[in-house]
Amino acid sequence: MNNWEIWTDTNISPIIAKWISEHTKFKTRSSYSLKLHSVQDLTIYKLAKIHGNIIIISKDSDFVEIIDWFGAPPKLILIKFGNCSNQTFWRKLEPWINSALEVLLNDNEEINMVSTT
Repeated sequence: MNNWEIWTDTNISPIIAKWISEHTKFKTRSSYSLKLHSVQDLTIYKLAKIHGNIIIISKDSDFVEIIDWFGAPPKLILIKFGNCSNQTFWRKLEPWINSALEVLLNDNEEINMVSTT
């Protein structure tokens, strides 16, 4: 098992975190289980930075700017598709999530962000 953990942002349902965990075998926690659902993005970033080896999944482009400015980790999977049901969200993410994780965790390249539409 790897030593990376995934945190899903407030704008992503906690059920998605459960499905990601089951599908990828990465420990995945929602902002609600982390008790971070009402804090600012910069605070989440700082906590993830302290924790180390965190990948944030978010629809919020503020994380792009924060990671560009302060560096990684955490790393970021930016979701660019609009609001939809949890089932539709998962149908769009599921075939792509493992590839995104491989790209982010490739030891030969320093890639800190990936995005999907």
